[in-house]
Amino acid sequence: MKPGITKPSLLLLLAIAPAMAYPPGPYTTIYGTVRDQYGTPLSSSQSSVVFQSASGVQLAAPIVPGSGPSGVNYTLKVPLDSGVTSDLYRPNVLVAGAAYRLVVAVGSVTNLPIQMGTNYLSLGQWAKSTRVDLTLGVDSNGDGIPDAWEYAFLSMLGTNLPLSQLNANSMLTPDRLPLWEQFILGTALFDPGDPLKVVFVGFKGTSPVLQFPTVLGRSYTVSQSADLQAWSPVAFNLVTETAGTPTHSFYVAPNVAAVKVYVVPPPVGAAAQFYRVNVQ
Repeated sequence: MKPGITKPSLLLLLAIAPAMAYPPGPYTTIYGTVRDQYGTPLSSSQSSVVFQSASGVQLAAPIVPGSGPSGVNYTLKVPLDSGVTSDLYRPNVLVAGAAYRLVVAVGSVTNLPIQMGTNYLSLGQWAKSTRVDLTLGVDSNGDGIPDAWEYAFLSMLGTNLPLSQLNANSMLTPDRLPLWEQFILGTALFDPGDPLKVVFVGFKGTSPVLQFPTVLGRSYTVSQSADLQAWSPVAFNLVTETAGTPTHSFYVAPNVAAVKVYVVPPPVGAAAQFYRVNVQ
Protein backbone atom coordinates (compact mmCIF):
# COMPACT_ATOMS: atom_id res chain seq x y z
CA MET A 1 0.00 0.00 0.00
CA LYS A 2 1.44 3.37 -1.00
CA PRO A 3 2.06 6.01 1.66
CA GLY A 4 -0.79 8.47 2.10
CA ILE A 5 -3.45 6.11 0.80
CA THR A 6 -5.78 4.59 3.32
CA LYS A 7 -7.60 1.36 2.81
CA PRO A 8 -11.33 1.92 2.40
CA SER A 9 -13.54 0.37 5.05
CA LEU A 10 -17.13 -0.79 4.81
CA LEU A 11 -19.70 0.32 7.30
CA LEU A 12 -22.58 -2.14 7.69
CA LEU A 13 -25.74 -0.67 9.16
CA LEU A 14 -28.29 -3.08 10.56
CA ALA A 15 -31.81 -1.94 11.19
CA ILE A 16 -33.12 -3.76 14.23
CA ALA A 17 -36.89 -3.98 14.28
CA PRO A 18 -38.81 -4.69 17.46
CA ALA A 19 -39.71 -8.36 17.99
CA MET A 20 -43.26 -9.19 16.91
CA ALA A 21 -45.56 -11.95 18.05
CA TYR A 22 -45.66 -15.12 16.03
CA PRO A 23 -48.16 -14.98 13.12
CA PRO A 24 -51.66 -16.41 13.62
CA GLY A 25 -52.47 -20.03 13.00
CA PRO A 26 -55.56 -21.41 11.26
CA TYR A 27 -58.88 -21.05 13.05
CA THR A 28 -60.32 -23.79 15.20
CA THR A 29 -64.05 -24.31 14.67
CA ILE A 30 -66.78 -25.06 17.19
CA TYR A 31 -70.20 -26.03 15.82
CA GLY A 32 -73.34 -27.86 16.82
CA THR A 33 -77.04 -27.76 17.58
CA VAL A 34 -78.71 -25.58 20.20
CA ARG A 35 -82.03 -26.98 21.51
CA ASP A 36 -84.66 -25.56 23.81
CA GLN A 37 -85.98 -27.33 26.93
CA TYR A 38 -88.33 -29.46 24.80
CA GLY A 39 -85.68 -30.62 22.36
CA THR A 40 -86.60 -28.34 19.47
CA PRO A 41 -83.58 -26.74 17.71
CA LEU A 42 -83.63 -22.96 18.20
CA SER A 43 -84.81 -20.97 15.20
CA SER A 44 -85.11 -17.42 16.55
CA SER A 45 -83.22 -14.77 14.59
CA GLN A 46 -82.65 -13.03 17.94
CA SER A 47 -80.54 -15.92 19.28
CA SER A 48 -76.78 -16.38 19.29
CA VAL A 49 -74.06 -18.53 20.83
CA VAL A 50 -71.47 -16.58 22.82
CA PHE A 51 -67.97 -17.97 23.36
CA GLN A 52 -66.38 -16.93 26.67
CA SER A 53 -62.77 -17.80 27.47
CA ALA A 54 -61.42 -17.99 31.01
CA SER A 55 -59.17 -15.05 30.13
CA GLY A 56 -62.12 -12.83 29.19
CA VAL A 57 -62.16 -13.14 25.39
CA GLN A 58 -65.69 -13.15 23.93
CA LEU A 59 -66.90 -14.10 20.45
CA ALA A 60 -70.44 -14.53 19.15
CA ALA A 61 -72.12 -16.40 16.30
CA PRO A 62 -75.78 -16.15 15.26
CA ILE A 63 -78.06 -19.17 15.36
CA VAL A 64 -79.02 -19.99 11.77
CA PRO A 65 -81.65 -22.74 11.41
CA GLY A 66 -80.94 -25.35 8.76
CA SER A 67 -77.42 -24.07 8.13
CA GLY A 68 -75.85 -27.50 7.95
CA PRO A 69 -76.48 -31.25 8.00
CA SER A 70 -76.98 -33.14 11.27
CA GLY A 71 -79.04 -30.30 12.70
CA VAL A 72 -76.17 -27.82 12.93
CA ASN A 73 -77.48 -24.32 13.64
CA TYR A 74 -74.39 -22.46 14.82
CA THR A 75 -70.72 -22.26 13.81
CA LEU A 76 -68.00 -20.36 15.68
CA LYS A 77 -64.56 -19.73 14.20
CA VAL A 78 -62.07 -19.03 16.98
CA PRO A 79 -58.80 -17.28 16.01
CA LEU A 80 -55.66 -18.90 17.38
CA ASP A 81 -52.07 -17.85 18.02
CA SER A 82 -49.23 -20.36 17.97
CA GLY A 83 -48.22 -19.60 21.54
CA VAL A 84 -44.53 -19.68 20.55
CA THR A 85 -43.96 -16.23 22.03
CA SER A 86 -45.43 -14.77 25.19
CA ASP A 87 -47.27 -11.97 23.40
CA LEU A 88 -50.29 -12.64 21.18
CA TYR A 89 -50.56 -11.14 17.71
CA ARG A 90 -53.77 -9.40 18.79
CA PRO A 91 -55.58 -9.16 22.11
CA ASN A 92 -58.65 -11.28 21.37
CA VAL A 93 -56.97 -14.46 20.17
CA LEU A 94 -56.35 -17.66 22.10
CA VAL A 95 -53.95 -20.57 22.11
CA ALA A 96 -54.88 -24.22 21.61
CA GLY A 97 -56.06 -25.81 24.85
CA ALA A 98 -57.39 -22.56 26.34
CA ALA A 99 -60.39 -22.97 28.67
CA TYR A 100 -63.77 -21.75 27.47
CA ARG A 101 -67.50 -22.10 27.87
CA LEU A 102 -70.51 -21.32 25.68
CA VAL A 103 -73.65 -19.44 26.64
CA VAL A 104 -76.78 -18.85 24.56
CA ALA A 105 -78.31 -15.40 24.25
CA VAL A 106 -82.02 -15.35 23.38
CA GLY A 107 -83.11 -11.75 23.01
CA SER A 108 -81.89 -9.99 26.15
CA VAL A 109 -81.68 -13.20 28.22
CA THR A 110 -78.40 -15.11 28.59
CA ASN A 111 -78.74 -18.86 29.22
CA LEU A 112 -76.15 -21.27 30.57
CA PRO A 113 -76.71 -24.57 28.69
CA ILE A 114 -76.91 -27.83 30.60
CA GLN A 115 -73.58 -28.97 29.11
CA MET A 116 -71.78 -25.90 30.48
CA GLY A 117 -73.08 -26.19 34.04
CA THR A 118 -70.08 -27.89 35.62
CA ASN A 119 -66.78 -26.82 34.09
CA TYR A 120 -64.95 -25.17 31.22
CA LEU A 121 -64.09 -27.03 28.01
CA SER A 122 -60.67 -27.13 26.37
CA LEU A 123 -60.18 -25.41 23.02
CA GLY A 124 -59.16 -27.58 20.05
CA GLN A 125 -56.11 -27.46 17.82
CA TRP A 126 -55.33 -25.49 14.66
CA ALA A 127 -57.65 -26.14 11.72
CA LYS A 128 -59.66 -28.68 13.71
CA SER A 129 -63.41 -28.82 14.31
CA THR A 130 -65.23 -29.76 17.50
CA ARG A 131 -68.94 -30.45 17.78
CA VAL A 132 -70.57 -29.11 20.94
CA ASP A 133 -74.34 -29.53 21.13
CA LEU A 134 -76.11 -27.29 23.65
CA THR A 135 -79.40 -27.77 25.46
CA LEU A 136 -81.25 -25.10 27.42
CA GLY A 137 -83.23 -25.69 30.60
CA VAL A 138 -82.74 -27.22 34.05
CA ASP A 139 -81.36 -30.75 34.46
CA SER A 140 -81.81 -31.68 38.12
CA ASN A 141 -80.96 -35.39 37.74
CA GLY A 142 -77.85 -34.81 35.59
CA ASP A 143 -78.81 -37.07 32.68
CA GLY A 144 -78.37 -34.36 30.03
CA ILE A 145 -82.10 -34.07 29.30
CA PRO A 146 -84.08 -31.03 30.48
CA ASP A 147 -86.52 -31.59 33.36
CA ALA A 148 -89.31 -29.86 31.41
CA TRP A 149 -89.16 -32.47 28.65
CA GLU A 150 -88.93 -35.38 31.10
CA TYR A 151 -91.95 -34.19 33.10
CA ALA A 152 -93.95 -33.81 29.88
CA PHE A 153 -92.84 -37.25 28.70
CA LEU A 154 -93.80 -38.92 32.00
CA SER A 155 -97.16 -37.13 31.96
CA MET A 156 -97.80 -38.45 28.45
CA LEU A 157 -97.10 -41.99 29.75
CA GLY A 158 -99.40 -41.42 32.73
CA THR A 159 -96.74 -42.09 35.36
CA ASN A 160 -95.36 -40.06 38.25
CA LEU A 161 -91.96 -41.77 38.28
CA PRO A 162 -89.46 -39.41 39.99
CA LEU A 163 -86.72 -37.89 37.82
CA SER A 164 -84.11 -39.34 40.16
CA GLN A 165 -84.93 -42.78 38.73
CA LEU A 166 -84.34 -41.72 35.13
CA ASN A 167 -81.20 -41.62 33.04
CA ALA A 168 -80.49 -41.06 29.35
CA ASN A 169 -80.68 -44.82 28.67
CA SER A 170 -84.01 -45.43 30.43
CA MET A 171 -86.50 -47.31 28.24
CA LEU A 172 -90.07 -46.51 29.20
CA THR A 173 -92.07 -47.17 26.03
CA PRO A 174 -92.84 -50.35 24.06
CA ASP A 175 -90.54 -49.29 21.20
CA ARG A 176 -87.60 -49.74 23.61
CA LEU A 177 -85.94 -46.50 22.56
CA PRO A 178 -83.70 -44.91 25.21
CA LEU A 179 -84.87 -41.64 26.72
CA TRP A 180 -82.15 -39.67 24.91
CA GLU A 181 -83.28 -40.97 21.51
CA GLN A 182 -86.90 -40.11 22.36
CA PHE A 183 -85.77 -36.56 23.20
CA ILE A 184 -83.96 -36.17 19.86
CA LEU A 185 -86.77 -37.73 17.80
CA GLY A 186 -89.41 -35.44 19.25
CA THR A 187 -92.30 -37.63 18.14
CA ALA A 188 -93.16 -38.71 21.71
CA LEU A 189 -94.37 -35.22 22.62
CA PHE A 190 -95.18 -33.59 19.30
CA ASP A 191 -96.56 -36.53 17.32
CA PRO A 192 -97.01 -39.43 19.79
CA GLY A 193 -99.10 -41.57 17.46
CA ASP A 194 -96.48 -41.62 14.71
CA PRO A 195 -92.99 -42.68 15.85
CA LEU A 196 -90.12 -42.54 13.37
CA LYS A 197 -90.82 -45.33 10.90
CA VAL A 198 -89.56 -45.44 7.33
CA VAL A 199 -92.01 -46.87 4.80
CA PHE A 200 -91.30 -47.77 1.16
CA VAL A 201 -94.26 -46.50 -0.85
CA GLY A 202 -93.19 -47.25 -4.44
CA PHE A 203 -91.12 -45.66 -7.20
CA LYS A 204 -90.90 -42.33 -8.94
CA GLY A 205 -89.40 -43.42 -12.25
CA THR A 206 -86.53 -45.62 -11.06
CA SER A 207 -86.12 -43.79 -7.75
CA PRO A 208 -87.39 -45.46 -4.55
CA VAL A 209 -89.90 -43.31 -2.63
CA LEU A 210 -89.72 -43.32 1.17
CA GLN A 211 -92.15 -41.86 3.69
CA PHE A 212 -91.35 -40.91 7.31
CA PRO A 213 -92.73 -38.53 9.98
CA THR A 214 -90.91 -35.26 10.72
CA VAL A 215 -91.00 -32.90 13.70
CA LEU A 216 -90.47 -29.15 13.67
CA GLY A 217 -86.84 -28.10 13.55
CA ARG A 218 -85.31 -31.56 13.32
CA SER A 219 -82.80 -32.34 10.55
CA TYR A 220 -83.19 -35.54 8.52
CA THR A 221 -80.70 -37.38 6.32
CA VAL A 222 -81.08 -40.60 4.30
CA SER A 223 -78.48 -43.37 4.12
CA GLN A 224 -78.27 -46.48 1.97
CA SER A 225 -76.56 -49.85 2.31
CA ALA A 226 -76.24 -53.04 0.31
CA ASP A 227 -75.45 -55.24 3.34
CA LEU A 228 -76.91 -53.47 6.42
CA GLN A 229 -73.35 -53.03 7.65
CA ALA A 230 -71.73 -50.19 5.70
CA TRP A 231 -73.95 -47.12 5.30
CA SER A 232 -73.41 -44.07 3.12
CA PRO A 233 -75.44 -40.87 2.69
CA VAL A 234 -77.68 -40.61 -0.36
CA ALA A 235 -79.14 -37.46 -1.95
CA PHE A 236 -82.89 -37.06 -2.27
CA ASN A 237 -85.77 -34.79 -3.29
CA LEU A 238 -89.20 -34.20 -1.84
CA VAL A 239 -91.95 -35.67 -4.01
CA THR A 240 -93.64 -32.27 -3.96
CA GLU A 241 -90.68 -30.59 -5.68
CA THR A 242 -90.72 -29.85 -9.38
CA ALA A 243 -88.48 -31.69 -11.82
CA GLY A 244 -84.97 -30.29 -12.00
CA THR A 245 -84.85 -29.12 -8.36
CA PRO A 246 -81.34 -29.72 -6.94
CA THR A 247 -81.08 -32.72 -4.63
CA HIS A 248 -80.72 -32.38 -0.87
CA SER A 249 -78.21 -33.89 1.52
CA PHE A 250 -80.48 -33.08 4.48
CA TYR A 251 -83.96 -31.76 5.22
CA VAL A 252 -84.96 -29.47 8.09
CA ALA A 253 -88.65 -29.93 8.91
CA PRO A 254 -90.75 -26.74 9.02
CA ASN A 255 -93.57 -28.49 10.88
CA VAL A 256 -94.93 -31.83 12.10
CA ALA A 257 -95.86 -33.85 9.03
CA ALA A 258 -95.38 -37.08 7.11
CA VAL A 259 -92.85 -36.45 4.33
CA LYS A 260 -92.25 -38.39 1.13
CA VAL A 261 -88.85 -38.28 -0.57
CA TYR A 262 -87.37 -40.05 -3.56
CA VAL A 263 -83.71 -40.95 -3.47
CA VAL A 264 -81.11 -41.01 -6.21
CA PRO A 265 -81.62 -44.41 -7.88
CA PRO A 266 -78.95 -47.08 -7.46
CA PRO A 267 -76.90 -48.07 -10.52
CA VAL A 268 -78.52 -50.49 -12.95
CA GLY A 269 -77.73 -54.05 -11.85
CA ALA A 270 -76.77 -53.02 -8.32
CA ALA A 271 -77.53 -55.36 -5.43
CA ALA A 272 -80.65 -54.83 -3.33
CA GLN A 273 -80.49 -51.57 -1.42
CA PHE A 274 -81.57 -50.81 2.13
CA TYR A 275 -82.42 -47.33 3.37
CA ARG A 276 -82.61 -45.66 6.74
CA VAL A 277 -83.40 -42.16 7.99
CA ASN A 278 -81.27 -40.38 10.58
CA VAL A 279 -82.54 -37.49 12.69
CA GLN A 280 -80.75 -34.79 14.66
